[in-house]
Amino acid sequence: MLTIQRKWIISMLGMYSCGLMYAIRAGIGVAMVRMTMVKNENDNSSNSSSSSISSNVPTFDWNETLQGIILGGIFYLYWIVPTIVGSLIERYGAKWFALIGVIGPCILTAITPWIATVNVYLLIVVMILVGATQGFTYPSLFHLYVRWFPPEELSKANSGIQVGQSIGGTLIYLIGGFLCETSVGWPLIFYVEAAFHLPWIFLWLYFGSDHPDNHTNIDINMKSSSSSMINGIENQKDKKIRTPWLAILKSGAVWSSLLSKFACSYGFYMFLSKIPAYLDSEYNVSIVDNGFICGAAFGSYGLFCFIAPYISNWMIDRLNISVLTTRKLFQAIAMLIPCICLLAITFINDKTIMIILLIMAMLSYGFFTGGEWTMISEYAPNFVGVVSGFTHILGFIAGFLAPYIVGMILDSNIGDERFKWNVAFWISAALYFIGYLAFWFLATVEQQYWDEI
Repeated sequence: MLTIQRKWIISMLGMYSCGLMYAIRAGIGVAMVRMTMVKNENDNSSNSSSSSISSNVPTFDWNETLQGIILGGIFYLYWIVPTIVGSLIERYGAKWFALIGVIGPCILTAITPWIATVNVYLLIVVMILVGATQGFTYPSLFHLYVRWFPPEELSKANSGIQVGQSIGGTLIYLIGGFLCETSVGWPLIFYVEAAFHLPWIFLWLYFGSDHPDNHTNIDINMKSSSSSMINGIENQKDKKIRTPWLAILKSGAVWSSLLSKFACSYGFYMFLSKIPAYLDSEYNVSIVDNGFICGAAFGSYGLFCFIAPYISNWMIDRLNISVLTTRKLFQAIAMLIPCICLLAITFINDKTIMIILLIMAMLSYGFFTGGEWTMISEYAPNFVGVVSGFTHILGFIAGFLAPYIVGMILDSNIGDERFKWNVAFWISAALYFIGYLAFWFLATVEQQYWDEI
């Protein structure tokens, strides 16, 4: 009889939870195209995606800046929650925090369509609460993985997080257009997303656990192996560990993660939240085709998120390339190629070439799972929950800045619509380039002195 080690069940559920997170984030971007259709029609845009909509489906006259505030609402508290939760997880374990990270968004997503019809500011509050509860997920998973997986398997487990994100985002992109075309319309996206959360909740209640030692039905050899390969972490469970915040704040390794995450996240969340609107307004792409294009780009990203750690491990093990050199090479692919692709998009007018460049940018970004993504587990294995939560701060801030800044640019009078979008792409490309320079000079894979406990 085929059996699956519980650590891989934990990993698959972690992948699932990240898929749910990004299904919500991608879904609001697709839904926004139809939620604001009344504005598009009033502006007399030649918009092929606005060709049909049920008169029973509500629409809203929101300007681009307000749309950016709504789209970025998920990140208004999300940027700080992982740091707070990371400290609590180090003391109390991650199982129940991970559960909050799914139950909260499930309930809030289900009521989003109704809230949107009541008051736009209540909708923003709901988006903020969705993000706050989702902020429990990442630090919980990082905490769990360093306890369930030996160091040589951490990159594979961590890459599953990114694969899960891409599966969730890709799925919603692919079906979102069709859901919008039903008689229920855009609200169906949110109802379907909420329904996707329910199986995870029941599976986690059964399989979720903080540590292999908590299970009597796990082979004793696995317990022993796991316990010996996570740097004595199990001996710290009953200790009150003081987080070395000052040393973390002064660490070049931490800042390499902070700055590269901000640059990457800005471009990533601009794609997630605003590219559906870009395809709709600049290339008159239908809502269904819009979803397929975004789904192809997001799916390519997920594929290489999965492949990259295997390639990086092969280069380290077989080609004897140093770990740091490998990480820098993969991060260069993840940041410099998207930079070039975004710049190229601003100089072309061909839809096919534009689509290829978008897909190439997202595909290349997937290589970061062989780069910076794994490095926190390498330079701070004992404080991985705290550091991962802290280093995501600027990345999450970029999550609400990206749609807001793009919205402000589109509402401005700096030029025609095409020029405004070009400015948005130039900003993102510049951040990719500057972020990689910072990563190149500051990155390290050596365990930091403040992490040695």
